[in-house]
Amino acid sequence: MPTGRYSPDADDNLGSGMWTFEMSVGTTLYFDEARSWHFATTAYFETHTEKKDTDQKVGNILTLEGGLGKALLGGGLNLGAVYYAQWKLSEDQLGQDIDDALADAGLPTPTKHRGFGIGPEVNVAFASETKLIGTLSLRYFWETGVYTNVQGSTFVATATFPLPSMPLQ
Repeated sequence: MPTGRYSPDADDNLGSGMWTFEMSVGTTLYFDEARSWHFATTAYFETHTEKKDTDQKVGNILTLEGGLGKALLGGGLNLGAVYYAQWKLSEDQLGQDIDDALADAGLPTPTKHRGFGIGPEVNVAFASETKLIGTLSLRYFWETGVYTNVQGSTFVATATFPLPSMPLQ
């Protein structure tokens, strides 16, 4: 049973009324002995249960993301190009009531989503002489090929702080 409170007709739901399961696998390839040139990719597969008390179900999603980069300053700075690609592998099942309402309004039912993005990335490590304090990742994606969604650009900033700080080797 999904966590949180959910009712199909409520406007104060605490959840989506469904479970989502995501499996992932990834790898990194190094192109030189110093491991300064690298390519990494991760694949995610997402599947969902039916929404509670409905005949609605979100379609399965496949996402690939990764990039090609060059490590500089002993790995303290990474510069590269990143990408993502996402496909909805199966159509959403909106339920008969929604399908009927769309048909009555002369609107098509939604089809499978897809989208792609590419752009630059900068990763900076912050460290003392003996410990890694944290990292900052900045990514910018130009989106293209987006279908059934809004297309634009995305800026992502991520800060990571290991607790406790990691010793440098």
